[in-house]
Amino acid sequence: MQIAVYVIYELLIRLQELNPVVGEYLFNNQTDVGTLVRTTSGSIAIPNDILLRQFNAPASISQHEILNLLDSFKPGT
Repeated sequence: MQIAVYVIYELLIRLQELNPVVGEYLFNNQTDVGTLVRTTSGSIAIPNDILLRQFNAPASISQHEILNLLDSFKPGT
């Protein structure tokens, strides 16, 4: 699945509002189930369904889902 980088940026902004430690976007790699995003302070795996919703209907992503993404953040990797 191809996704515009700005969609990832937008999602990172939402994550940074809750935890600035997430860092700034560096690059991303596609996987079978989503996108692995590398930031200046670690990495985070973002499922395809979340990226598609961020593109099509950002308000449909709940605070709970954002917090779950934050839980999957891996510092320094």
